[in-house]
Amino acid sequence: MTLNPQASATLRSRRAKTWSSFGALGRKPNDYEVVTHGMNHTVGAMPLEMGPEVHGNRWLLKHRDGIALKAGQLDAFRDPDRMTYRKYTQVMDEQEIYIDGLLQHYGEVQHSDRDLSPAVLDLLADAMTPTRYLGHGLQMISAYVQQLAHSSYLANCAAFQTADQLRRVQRVAYRTRQLAEAYPDRGFGLVERRRWEGDADWQPTREAIERLLLAFDWDQAFVGLNLVVKPVADELFLKAFADLAREHGDELDALIAENLYLDAQRSRRWTVDACKALVEANGANAGVLRERLAQWRPHGEKIIASASHLLARYALATKPAVIADRASTVWAAFLADAGLGAGA
Repeated sequence: MTLNPQASATLRSRRAKTWSSFGALGRKPNDYEVVTHGMNHTVGAMPLEMGPEVHGNRWLLKHRDGIALKAGQLDAFRDPDRMTYRKYTQVMDEQEIYIDGLLQHYGEVQHSDRDLSPAVLDLLADAMTPTRYLGHGLQMISAYVQQLAHSSYLANCAAFQTADQLRRVQRVAYRTRQLAEAYPDRGFGLVERRRWEGDADWQPTREAIERLLLAFDWDQAFVGLNLVVKPVADELFLKAFADLAREHGDELDALIAENLYLDAQRSRRWTVDACKALVEANGANAGVLRERLAQWRPHGEKIIASASHLLARYALATKPAVIADRASTVWAAFLADAGLGAGA
């Protein structure tokens, strides 16, 4: 059947309208965009479609729409990993299968926990098992960043980051239980809260997490979490920790930490692109981001100093200053990539 010209034009018009919600995209949206675009239902003059005095509406209008950072819906931003729920579950399934394989190999074949030295057991007790508190704090703050995100593209990234932290907490809890069974007299699973709340070298990290839980404005929470506390803590308690664990012959915990560090790197990728998109959306946002970074930077510096001292307790030769310098260098490079470096 051949359509007349008028019918053909009408059909083309209807097809074009299929993607009209994407604006002047200039192309057919990809699968990632189709399942991500426009899913944030809390953007607008009446975010929750209820009365203006509803507490949730007033909260969103004050702590997201009323902040100094202005971005509208920020629909120009895209996750560099183009992560969707399906892709995320596939990637995480692969990573979890890998860790399960490690646990089976080192537990059933090599029985590695039996061979851990007193020094590495002290390292695990002081610098690994208490990180379930750190991970849970990062999880809650990531969830808040997701709830108040300016667009569904940002919200999805923060949602997957929240899931990353849940995965981290679960893995730390699993290893804590294994160590408790292997060494029942060492207090694994019983004394982590005491260390988190009482060890002097943990207090700057704990303070930063607790202050972030009270950072209600979205720009404060996003910058404090994704540009300061999380990248710094990940560099120390995943990457630097893995190096020390391997130095002591604990290959299992080194490999688990390095696997979790993959999630940290993905977080940094989308954070860099989000910062660039925020500045592109409104040039004044560069100043806001820098102001928020200046407010949170001291917390990052204190975490580096204290965590480096904590880790160096168990280093065979590495001094705290060396650990701190490495973490500071990686952090500075990350901020530079985000356009927020010292010379940018």
